[in-house]
Amino acid sequence: MNQILHYFHIIRPLNVLLSGITVLIAAYILNQNNYKLIWITSIVVMLCCSFANVLNDLFDYDTDKINNPKKYFAHLLLNNFIILIILSITLIGSLTLAHLYFPRYAIYYLYLICILMIIYTPYLKGIPLLGNLIISFIVASVFIITELILLNTFSDLLFYPVLLTFLLTLIREIIKDIDDLKGDCNAGINTFPAVFGIHYTKYLLLILSILLIITSIYP
Repeated sequence: MNQILHYFHIIRPLNVLLSGITVLIAAYILNQNNYKLIWITSIVVMLCCSFANVLNDLFDYDTDKINNPKKYFAHLLLNNFIILIILSITLIGSLTLAHLYFPRYAIYYLYLICILMIIYTPYLKGIPLLGNLIISFIVASVFIITELILLNTFSDLLFYPVLLTFLLTLIREIIKDIDDLKGDCNAGINTFPAVFGIHYTKYLLLILSILLIITSIYP
């Protein structure tokens, strides 16, 4: 039973649930009532979120020795073959539903997001700030792809939710890089704090926080 809970935990169910709720919020803002398509979109987004979370845990195996020992030792109990099965189910499931129900441009956009999720940790995370920008873009894309699916276009209706989500995620990811600094340096991952130091990272966070406050006041 404990092992099953560990497999469930690596999906990060709270994050997955929040991603699905975000789709519902976007649909509400867009004043859409195609409930079948809304729920299918929510399921696809949650499957993609699960895929990204499991993949991230798989790639972060070495850094978790230092940054998150509890998660590292829990991972030792897991079977990598089962983890690969989970990855396959979430990815294939999301893409299959997309091809069945989504318009063409939404499918293209989903493939772009999936590619970014796959290459993020091994290739992009170690590029100072670029990795943070990419993950922020992926998270904010929940709003974008929801409108692409429901309206087959992207208007200014969700511009501020996208911008606010992007900035908030960017701040969170940079703070997380500070928290993971020791493990990232040990693994040779060149995040912004690892390259420029915590002092300059705090200045960057201050600028981004001021920008977030100003942006959040305008709507």
